Amino acid sequence: MKKEVQLTVVGKVFRPNKKKVLALNKCLEEYLKLVMWYLNFNSTSKTFLHKNGYEKAKELFNLNTALIQTARDKAVEILKSFNEKKNRVKSEKPKLKRISIRFDKRCYSFAKTTNKLTPYWLTLSLNRKERISLPIFFGERQQKYIEEALQGKWEFCTVEMVKRNGEWYAHFVFKKEIELNDEQKTVVGVDLGEWNVATAIAISRKNPKPMKGRFWSGAKIREIRGKYAHIRRNLQRKKRLDLVKRIGHKEERIVNQQLHIIANEIIAYAKQFEKPVIAMEELDGIRENMNGSAKLNRRLHTWSFRKLQQYIEYKANLEGIPIVYVNPKNTSKRCHKCGHVAQVNGREFRCPKCGLVYNRDLNSAINIAHALKRGLGWGSCEPSELPDEVLVGSRHGTGEAPSVRAG
Repeated sequence: MKKEVQLTVVGKVFRPNKKKVLALNKCLEEYLKLVMWYLNFNSTSKTFLHKNGYEKAKELFNLNTALIQTARDKAVEILKSFNEKKNRVKSEKPKLKRISIRFDKRCYSFAKTTNKLTPYWLTLSLNRKERISLPIFFGERQQKYIEEALQGKWEFCTVEMVKRNGEWYAHFVFKKEIELNDEQKTVVGVDLGEWNVATAIAISRKNPKPMKGRFWSGAKIREIRGKYAHIRRNLQRKKRLDLVKRIGHKEERIVNQQLHIIANEIIAYAKQFEKPVIAMEELDGIRENMNGSAKLNRRLHTWSFRKLQQYIEYKANLEGIPIVYVNPKNTSKRCHKCGHVAQVNGREFRCPKCGLVYNRDLNSAINIAHALKRGLGWGSCEPSELPDEVLVGSRHGTGEAPSVRAG
C-alpha cells in the first residue's frame, strides 16, 4: 500500500542585505493584511472566496497572484481551525498578529550554485515587479534532505517564509510516495500521559505475550513547564506582558525539542520489531480520561498531546510504519488480564476481580495494543506477567535515536 508523506526542512536566510530584508518585511505586512481581508468574508469555501474576492484582491494588494491564492488558502485554514475551538464565543472572530508567507512552485525557485560559502539560493517573486534571491544556510541533517530533493527523491511543494526574532527562515515542504507495510506482524501500543509522556509495549502476532515495554518520563517537560510558569507569574506581577509572550515562545521551542526526541525514540523502538504497526488512542479520549484536581487538570491541559501524536505519525510515515488510532474507552481502567473495568488510583492498576497488580501506564498501552489486535482479527489476547525487559527512558530521553525530522 502506498501513502503520500510530507517532510519539512528548515533553513536560515544567511545575512540578507537591508534592501532584501525591507522587501520581505513589506511583503509580510501586505500578506497579513490580505489574509485578514479574506477572513472578513467569514467563509471556508475557496471557490466562494475566489469568485468574490480574487479580482478585487489583485486591485487592492501589491502581491504576486500566486501569493493572493495562498493567502486565501491560509485564511480558510485559519477559519476552519478557529471554528473547531470548543469554548469560543459565537460572535468572536479570529485574531491574527503574526503569519508566515506561503510561496508555491509558481512563485519561487531553488537551486544549488558553485558558491562555496552559500551554495543554496532561493528566489522569490514578491509582486508583479519584484523578485529577490536569498542565500539559505542548512545544518548537516537538513542538507541531507535538501540534496535528496535536488536529486528528485522528494518533490518540492511550498516554502513558508517565517520571521522569528528579527531573523528570516525558509520552511521547505517536500512530498513523496512511500510503501507502507501491508501485512503487520507486531502491534506497538503507545499510551500518552503526564507522569510518563509515553509508554510503549509490543505484541507479536505469533506470540500474544507483551514484550519489551518502555517508558519515557515526563519529568523533564514538567520541570520546563514549572520553571516557565514561575517566570511568567513574576513577569505578570511586574506587568511585563511583552516578556511573557517572548518566554512563552521559548518554552514551546524547548518542549517541542523534547517531544521530537521522544517521537524519534518511539519510532526507533518500533523499528526493532518485525513489520510493526503503531496503535494510539483517539486524542479526545486522552483528555477526557483525566479527572484530577483543578491544578492537575490545568497542568495536564498544557501538554502537547496532539503535537506528540503528530510527530510520531509524521516520523512513522517516513519509515513506512502505519499508524492506527483506536477507541480510548476504558483503556486506562480495564484490566488487560481479565477485562474487568475498575477505577485507578496511584501509579499502579489493581484489579479487584482477578487480583492483578500492574503498572497503570503499561496496562493502558497493552489495552491499546489489544484494541488494534482485535481490529486486525488476531484473536484473543493472552494475559501476561510484567515483561522482564521493561526499559525506562531517562528524564531527558536517551537522545540517541536518529532523527527523521529536518529543521
